[in-house]
Parts: sequence; structure tokens; C-alpha cells
Amino acid sequence: MLRTALAFLILATTPVFAQERSPIASQQYGVICALELQGQQTATTTESGVINLIDQARNLDVTTHQVPAELGLSFGIRALVADGASLEGARMSVTHPPMGPRKITHQSWSVPLHSGAPALNMFTFESPHELVQGTWVFQLIFADKVLTEKVFQVLPAGSVPVVQKTCGGVQLTS
Repeated sequence: MLRTALAFLILATTPVFAQERSPIASQQYGVICALELQGQQTATTTESGVINLIDQARNLDVTTHQVPAELGLSFGIRALVADGASLEGARMSVTHPPMGPRKITHQSWSVPLHSGAPALNMFTFESPHELVQGTWVFQLIFADKVLTEKVFQVLPAGSVPVVQKTCGGVQLTS
């Protein structure tokens, strides 16, 4: 009886999430000094109304959660989707301080997530009004559940030495 009670107690205290396998096999975060665009796609829930299409297999240049507010710089997350995961309908959600004339604080877009493949989701500072400093939160969401999240701090231009050193050969302007 005692063994049965102990077994029940152990099972009852095992967290539910330990029994579920995450559809995200791994996550990286940071900065890319310069991205090559492969096109654009309409994204009505973004400030600009479009997202840039980029090489999903592209590696990050710097692993950091601190990002200088500089034109041309991209930052975000790169997630590897677990083998066998089916995530049709996933979205990237980005919250940030008020931006632009409409003072937008949230943007989102559809994310193609495929079994065993990387998913690179970045925000690129393309216009001066986008250079808003403060806390930025990137969330990969599927079926109303946050699969992965990363918090970034956008700081004044030139204030993150590791980014300046790595991206020094790339034209960063603010």
C-alpha cells in the first residue's frame, strides 16, 4: 500500500509539461548585421503592411539580447522545429514600445514552420521611426500557446560593443 501511495504521489506531482514534447527542438536569438532579402509578403498586422522574406537557414551573427537602435540591423529568434511537428497556422508576435505615427505596440505575421526545418524571424530597423528603445518581446505562437519567447532590450545606437565589433564592417547608420 505504501509503495502504491508513493507511486501515486510521484505521478501526481510530475509536471504536465514534462509529459509533452515541445515542437521546438532548439532556439537561438540575437542579431544579424545585414540580411539579403528574397522578396516581400503582405502582412496586414505589421506596421509597414509587409514582411521581408529571408533565407530561413541563415545563421545569427551575434548571440545577444541587447540590440543597438541602428538602421540596417536585424534581431530576433531562430527556432528549429522538431522532427514530426505539425505547426500549420503558427504566428510570430512582437511587442515593443510605441512606434510610428499610429503608436503601434504590437505586430504579428504568419510563420511557415516545417518539421525538422529552421524558422528565422527577425525585425529589421529600416526606417528612423522604427528605432524605438526599450523592451521588445518576440513570441512564436501556435494554437494560442507560446512555443518560445525571447525578450530583447533595444538600446541607444553604438552602445552594444559586441554588436559594433561584429558588425563593424557592415554599414550601420542611425
